[in-house]
Amino acid sequence: MNTNVSTSQLIPTKARPHGDARLVRHLLMAAAISIAWVVLLCATFDPKWDTNDDVGMSMIAHGYGVVDYGSDLLLFSNVVWGLIIRSLPSVDGILGYSIATLLVLTLAGSAVVYFLLRVGVRPIAAGLILTVAFMRPILFPQFTETAGLLAIAAVLGLLAFDRHRSAFDLVLACCLAFLAYLIRDQELALVVAVALPLVPWRKLAASRAARFAAAGLAICILAATVANVRAYSSPEWQTFRQQNLARAPLTDFGAAKFILERPDLMQRHGLSPNDIVLVSRWFFVDPHLSNPELLWALMSEIPPQTVLEKNLTSSVSDLSLLLGPQLLTLTLLGAALLMILLQPRLFVAWFICLAAFLAFTAIGRSPPIRVCLPLSALLIIAAVTMDIRVSRWRRRILFVTLLAGALVNSWNLVGEAIASDRAIAQARQNRFVSPESIFVWGDTLPYELVFPLFTRERDVRSTRIYGLGVVTLAPYSVPTADEVRGQGFLTRLRSQAGIPLIATASEESLLNTYCLEHYGAPLRTSVATRTPLWTITNVSCASSAQ
Repeated sequence: MNTNVSTSQLIPTKARPHGDARLVRHLLMAAAISIAWVVLLCATFDPKWDTNDDVGMSMIAHGYGVVDYGSDLLLFSNVVWGLIIRSLPSVDGILGYSIATLLVLTLAGSAVVYFLLRVGVRPIAAGLILTVAFMRPILFPQFTETAGLLAIAAVLGLLAFDRHRSAFDLVLACCLAFLAYLIRDQELALVVAVALPLVPWRKLAASRAARFAAAGLAICILAATVANVRAYSSPEWQTFRQQNLARAPLTDFGAAKFILERPDLMQRHGLSPNDIVLVSRWFFVDPHLSNPELLWALMSEIPPQTVLEKNLTSSVSDLSLLLGPQLLTLTLLGAALLMILLQPRLFVAWFICLAAFLAFTAIGRSPPIRVCLPLSALLIIAAVTMDIRVSRWRRRILFVTLLAGALVNSWNLVGEAIASDRAIAQARQNRFVSPESIFVWGDTLPYELVFPLFTRERDVRSTRIYGLGVVTLAPYSVPTADEVRGQGFLTRLRSQAGIPLIATASEESLLNTYCLEHYGAPLRTSVATRTPLWTITNVSCASSAQ
């Protein structure tokens, strides 16, 4: 008697009906499971954006907060995605960006469950996968994670097509991949890279339908890329892109520490250590400090070999992120499934994943959770869908491990969501209002709490923020508009009235040193408003003579 079964079955079915009826049944079941899961989580908790990137893009799309007017140019996503978001109507006052995010997460969840069912995974196991992979992205959405989940669904679609040769599966997989590209193209590429040993590429290449689909997807991606390039082709956007590229090594990749080790370099360019730290902390309002030519000149004198060697020495501590509280359960679950199956293809996928994380650390940036989570989910899903034969006892261990991982992951996220709900309630009670520009340095204002997923249009009517961050120099930003009106940061900072500023104590200290070095006057501060979540301080470095 043969007791070996495929891991993709987990719990074998008694009958395997074929044809369109089975496809429709799987599709309806997947949609029902995904919709129910999203509705349950959103009805029970108050979802909060995981990072302020999504808050910023919502502001850009709908013209509030840090921007002077709305635009399709979301900076981090393709302009076509921006057009789609801005075309969506609000529902019960909820902004279109939030609606688009929930719709896409529901679509990705439905597609993952559908394709899992198509490759032979039982509904209960598919439901557990949905719990493991989608609970955090629904409670704490982040656009990179959303793109990664869409990419995972596309990979599963290729596996389903390889098994059933269904044109619907193939077209759906390509549509999901294109949508992932529009939202975050780099994450799509990363997921595909890790999935290279998991997909039967040779068999797909031999399929005429697959070749046609690949050509169609490539044409769509090319068209979206051209549209995006043209959208940012105006002179003011070209200037912004030059500045954005030049500041990235200091703000995103830790290059400031290498410049600070070179006093001779700073002295030659007329800069102080405080100036370098300011730029690395998103202080771009001084045109001299944010000059792209100056920043590139500084970086050109830092040997790449030095940067690489020092970054790699810290790679072990950076990779410990995988064992942090937000990823620990997924990492351990994926590792446990790997040890249970001991499949070479899965080992190769893990190797590619770890190599990608190491590449992040080599360029000076710890792999962010938003990048790691989809890859961890992919490795878990890959283990469940592998079409191999294992003994019954190993199959049971596999299922129990998946169940335990889903339960632990859910328990941790419920606690995290409850704490988040309390913080959001506190932010709503304090109510952030800024009809005139309030200056906010970096992420000192908890944007994710002030503008959570279910922010209504009425909540953002009186919010105008002069943000010191990635959008500061963008053509549609509040800082750009205020500079044109003669109400810029430095102008108002040097006035007796000063500026209302939300910043940390360390940032105020940096600003005080800046005032002393550049204007010969100390920073005067007085608290205007204090809440448990933020403090508005009036600051000025006007001299006594003024």
